Amino acid sequence: MEHVTISYDPGAFLAWPFSHGLWAFSDGEVLAGFTRAPCAYEQPHDVQHWVIDPLSEQVTLRSTDGGRTWPADSLEVVAMHHDLERAWFDGAIPAAPAVAPDWTSADFCMTAGFSVPPARARQAGYVQYSNDRGRTWDGPVAIPSLGFGHVQVKPHHVVRADGVVLLFVTVARTDATDPYLYEKYGRRFVAVLASPDGGLTWRYLSSVLPTSADSRMIERYYGSPVLLPDGRILIALRCQLDGTNAWPEIFESDDGGWSWRFVSRVADWGGPTDLACLRDGRVVAVYGRRAPPYGVRARISTDAGRTWEPELVLRSDGGSHDLGYPRIVELPDGDVIAVYYFNRADDTVQCNGGVRHIAATIFTP
Repeated sequence: MEHVTISYDPGAFLAWPFSHGLWAFSDGEVLAGFTRAPCAYEQPHDVQHWVIDPLSEQVTLRSTDGGRTWPADSLEVVAMHHDLERAWFDGAIPAAPAVAPDWTSADFCMTAGFSVPPARARQAGYVQYSNDRGRTWDGPVAIPSLGFGHVQVKPHHVVRADGVVLLFVTVARTDATDPYLYEKYGRRFVAVLASPDGGLTWRYLSSVLPTSADSRMIERYYGSPVLLPDGRILIALRCQLDGTNAWPEIFESDDGGWSWRFVSRVADWGGPTDLACLRDGRVVAVYGRRAPPYGVRARISTDAGRTWEPELVLRSDGGSHDLGYPRIVELPDGDVIAVYYFNRADDTVQCNGGVRHIAATIFTP
């Protein structure tokens, strides 16, 4: 495997590719999306996510050699957090695109936000589309809240064989009488929204809700889906008991997203997990290990997520739990590139871990 530093800036907090996207194209071009915000790294307050996100912007960086090099001058700003938040409160974000994008195009990209929803509008969610590999973007376009008090949209979707687009959105109810609230907006879970017309309209389809005895205590959110060749849908969920105790679980639907059942637990510990179905049918899961030794891990399944081969240690040199949020894609040559945010234990700048930067590991599964 090969490690690559995509973007490092000692005066910036770079993070969360999971929230913004990663795309590989047939000619070896790769586009990565992530968050960038100023950060002084002088005291723990500086690296708090609720401090970082309001100052942030969504950016992309481009590689033309399969992710080995990432020229700094290829960086493009897609959107500024404060501009999007202002547009939301001004009612300037439309409810639908003027023209439905082509979700099946080889050059299609979709990003979403907010990474951390605005405090005054937890239900604010939107998407942005590109049909030219992220060189130009349409949107933002609002995603309906459908009555949920908390909506967190990330660019995780699949297109069914019948053309229906499924978007996997983290949501929460607002029931003040429920003793199992998460902060003030409820216990989070994943809702599946369906669009039969290419994103012009969205309707509620289902929720990925476990039936296990611990389901009232444990949040399961930030779903990353993958469509298998036989039409089944797998989704990896981030399961979390408290601020640091998290692990990934796999759920499955064999009826187009109408119903879901538990399949397996991928690892003992791990944050948000991204899935990819390789051309040979194997499924790869990559996740940040947010317990010592901090780093990035991967596992491979040859039976659609029911069992997993031994854990692959991609990185074990992290400086704190504040890392991961990967996106992964298969490259034209069969290698897999995992892009994530990271902080190194040996960094000369330390603030609850080293400088948060964007890195990648290219490996042969």
